[in-house]
Amino acid sequence: MKNKKSAKVKQDKVKQRLKRVKPWQDKSAKLLGHLLQFASIYALIVGIVGWLMPPVQKLLSGFLYLFALPTDFSIFNAIVLFILASSIRHRRRLALWIEIIYFQLAFVAFGLIFLLAYFFGLVTKEALDMSQFSIFSLLFVILGVVVSLATAVLMILSRNAFPTKIVNGTWWKGIIIAAVGFVCSIIGGVFVSFLTFHGSVSLAQRIAYVFRESVSDFRYLLPFGQEIFPYSSGNNIWVSTTISVIMLLGFISAFLIFTRSTQKELSANAKQELAIRQLILDYGDNDSLAYFATRRDKKAIFSKNKKAAITYHLFGDVLLASGDPIGDEKSWKSAGEAFLNLARAQGWTPGVIGSSEAGAKMYAQLGLNATVFGDEAVVIVRDFSIENPAMHDVAQVMRRAKRENYQVKIRRQAEIPATELSDLTKLTEQWRNGDERGYSMASSRFGDPTDQQIMIVTASDAAGKVQGILSFVPVGSDKLSLDTMRRSPEAMNGAVTFMISSLIEAAKEKEISEISLNFAAARQFFINGETLQANALDKAARTVMKFFSRWYQLESLYRSNDIYLPEWRTRYICYDNGGSLTSVLFAIGQAEGFVPTNIFSKIKSFFSRDYDPRTENRWWKKSDFIKKVHRLEENKRLELLNEAGHDDSYLKKLNDLRENGIPPFSLPDSETESVETLRNKFESVDEFDEKEYSIHGKLISLRGRGAMQFADLADNQAKIQLVIKRDTLNEYAELENRLENFAIWKKDVTIGDRVLVKGNLMRTQTGELSLRVNSCKMLSKTLRELTDIEKIDHTKFIERTEYLSRIRRDLLSNRFVEVDKQDYLALAAGYDKVFSIQNSKVTVLWAYQSIESLKNLLSNLLEDEVLMDLSEVFPDPEANEDALPELKRALSYGLPAFAMAEFYLPTEAADLGVDSENEKK
Repeated sequence: MKNKKSAKVKQDKVKQRLKRVKPWQDKSAKLLGHLLQFASIYALIVGIVGWLMPPVQKLLSGFLYLFALPTDFSIFNAIVLFILASSIRHRRRLALWIEIIYFQLAFVAFGLIFLLAYFFGLVTKEALDMSQFSIFSLLFVILGVVVSLATAVLMILSRNAFPTKIVNGTWWKGIIIAAVGFVCSIIGGVFVSFLTFHGSVSLAQRIAYVFRESVSDFRYLLPFGQEIFPYSSGNNIWVSTTISVIMLLGFISAFLIFTRSTQKELSANAKQELAIRQLILDYGDNDSLAYFATRRDKKAIFSKNKKAAITYHLFGDVLLASGDPIGDEKSWKSAGEAFLNLARAQGWTPGVIGSSEAGAKMYAQLGLNATVFGDEAVVIVRDFSIENPAMHDVAQVMRRAKRENYQVKIRRQAEIPATELSDLTKLTEQWRNGDERGYSMASSRFGDPTDQQIMIVTASDAAGKVQGILSFVPVGSDKLSLDTMRRSPEAMNGAVTFMISSLIEAAKEKEISEISLNFAAARQFFINGETLQANALDKAARTVMKFFSRWYQLESLYRSNDIYLPEWRTRYICYDNGGSLTSVLFAIGQAEGFVPTNIFSKIKSFFSRDYDPRTENRWWKKSDFIKKVHRLEENKRLELLNEAGHDDSYLKKLNDLRENGIPPFSLPDSETESVETLRNKFESVDEFDEKEYSIHGKLISLRGRGAMQFADLADNQAKIQLVIKRDTLNEYAELENRLENFAIWKKDVTIGDRVLVKGNLMRTQTGELSLRVNSCKMLSKTLRELTDIEKIDHTKFIERTEYLSRIRRDLLSNRFVEVDKQDYLALAAGYDKVFSIQNSKVTVLWAYQSIESLKNLLSNLLEDEVLMDLSEVFPDPEANEDALPELKRALSYGLPAFAMAEFYLPTEAADLGVDSENEKK
């Protein structure tokens, strides 16, 4: 408990320091990081090439000299500077003091000593002449001392911008590793010297030589190091190379130890997941990646008002978030600030993968850079049609599946029996090909009891054996996003395409508007490289991407999604600065499964104690947590129903049915007869047999008290009285093992409910034909009752729909062909008479006819008060300069001259939403 409190105190102190950071301090820290990074790159170039153009090299060396940075380099020095630059970029306090003391203040000290020696005559003129020291050199030293002192003062004043401290327990480990690396370099150098030099040299001389060789590179890092330690390296390249390699490994390992962090602090928990799920339910209607924030290897950080959150994971020293923040868009910025403060407080590099344009703009406002990473394929369900010629490949797969008698099932996870779900889960593990990929677009689980709303698609062969499994997470109430994708090795080619296409077709009936498929990384490189205007750079980039596609499926993901003609939505990656982009891309490679992490984990576990997942309590499998998740979803569903104007009393009855195990929405479980048929058959009959009849319909009245109830059941325009006796209903409920007993009828059945009842015909004392109910079943629970105004509007709706049906029937009888919307191309395809009905607008096209002919025809079909807009169209571009784009395009195909009429149904029908789809239904 004490450790937790002390950790919280430290975190609070870090937050306070971050709050005190002023803009100029933050800018100074960034400039220092850029300066060191430039020095490391310059050192690497000079270390490898050995020289640059003399004027350029002299200018750059002079610039670095003013800031007390080394001007003579080797690859070893470049690596040391790179490590220091990386630590400065990660805002590590230790790196700041190393830079100030080792470079700035050391330069100031040595420079002052030199200047004092010069002015007091302690340095001889001969020594200065030998070193080609001039008055310009003296002024340059003075200027360097002033600049270094000013830099040191500025960085000391900016120390609040460096809040990151070394993790406890890593000091001694890092020092030991660096020391061991140094000792090993000496041992390795001595060993190599024995192999490469066989002269009469003693062991002590060899050790002394190797020791001097090991420390020789450090003199280039120290200001005036060449003058203070005038050592000339030997000529044995094998010894120097061995020493440099071993020391590099030691320094890099020590650096990794200094920058390590514990994964235990970044694990999820039950409280976090419940909060994230609530935000998804409240605000995740349009975010296809929102549900993947429930991955349990991600931790969340929340905005100040808890209305937004960012989920992330630590990969090395990169704190990688995925997608947009979850929650209220107005609170995104607050969550983003918390995320960046966490990264900077711990010295981690912030990165974001899969951000939308809105999210990228928010991160840009906080100082991050953004660049296109790829595109997300989103299928718009209403636009999908296998009959589209561009979907030839999809249609071919569907025909093959039909020939091979493949069947598909589309169900929510909650609808799948537990045993079947368990079998499907085993198959997903059995068909898994390597490690799971998809940090940003995969939940990395299947069959979890908390994922009841996930849509699962299965494909079975002719023998009924499952050959493919897909799962789609919910996005709001009317969208889906692909999660798991598995297929059997024995499945037919195109099994996945068959399942996806079947789901899209079924989605039209399930009121699903969009389905998000895979994320295609680097799609822009393939697109740009394929165009006729592609330049050499675009073509080269495409060639590189195709090369890597052999291992990472970059092109195949793009091609496999493109066959559905999706809408491509750009996704971005966000990073801190240009220097961090490489680290972020490497972390993304680890996260998405392109770069192996096992090797790095083993190396890291050798030096540090990682969190052992076997010690976790698996809180997500506890029944209490699962019930809380289900309760969140149920409360949200009821909330949406309430927002739609539903009465609380109806919602309570709906909930009561569920709690009693009675589905409030179901299908009839037996054949039924219509009420009208029964009336026609038995209206004049007085005596009835004991035959049981089944009918279903809507309850339009309820009455009665005590042990007997009466109701009227309507089926279309016919109705019949129901007689419900307590003893009879309870007796049959017990006999048939039904839950719908008399108590349920009295408590939870209301006017407007649709029910199925079984019973015997009878006549009451008043002579009314009635059905004595033996058993009942709830088919659809009403959530509100039609008002009198709505009943009148409904009558008008039916009247206008009948009117619309008559117009369609009359046009069809006159050999007109109905087309989708205003399809002018139907005339180009050879049809002379076409019409379309969209909402309340009717459009009629008749080729080779005048306006008068079309007007005379429609006058006989329409009511007098209907106003028509008539026009004649000729396929002459000059005569149709102001035409709609669709008409202009159609005219280029050689349309005939035609007459066109447009008219609307009366306003009442339009207000009621009468259209061709409603009429057909």
